[in-house]
Amino acid sequence: MTQFKNNDGRILKSFYKMNKDTIEFRRILTNDSRLFVQAGQVFLGEYALTHQRFRDIEEFENEKAILDSLEASFSNQGLVTKMSTEKDVMFIQIIPDSTMGTFDALRFLNFRQEIEGQIDEALQSKNLGEWFAGDMGAGANMLFFITDWDKANEVVMEILKQENLLDHVLITKRIGTSEADWNYEVVYPLEYEGIFNQM
Repeated sequence: MTQFKNNDGRILKSFYKMNKDTIEFRRILTNDSRLFVQAGQVFLGEYALTHQRFRDIEEFENEKAILDSLEASFSNQGLVTKMSTEKDVMFIQIIPDSTMGTFDALRFLNFRQEIEGQIDEALQSKNLGEWFAGDMGAGANMLFFITDWDKANEVVMEILKQENLLDHVLITKRIGTSEADWNYEVVYPLEYEGIFNQM
């Protein structure tokens, strides 16, 4: 996925299907010149650890007919763009420096509150969403209800870029399989595979 190392790619659309305890996903991405399909899986392990991995990545010409064909193919395979009627949730986690002492941790808490305040204000001013939770756990965790994912993502990415945080965050999207499930897909960085600790 070296095509996306400079943060120039974006997700056009995601599709999901539940397969026992695993969520299968297909993501259509572009870097404007080409289309890419990431096929992967998300599953929730013990201790609220979400595991994300890719099975396959395919590349295509960036043409509307191809995009339409991919979307139709995923629909025919039983994949859907949304698995529940729950609100979209964006979970942003700023990854801390592992050598932080107590004083640094307090400053990090203040920093999280400052960043989530900026994001909340920007989202609310454009009717794109609002903050609803935040805490300190595996990182500085910030959760927002989102009304328009693509526009909200642009706003959030711009703030994170201004704060020089793009290399220090994970952005995830809740895959609502039911009201009680809180499964997350890591949508930034685009090439991310591994564990996401939502605690």
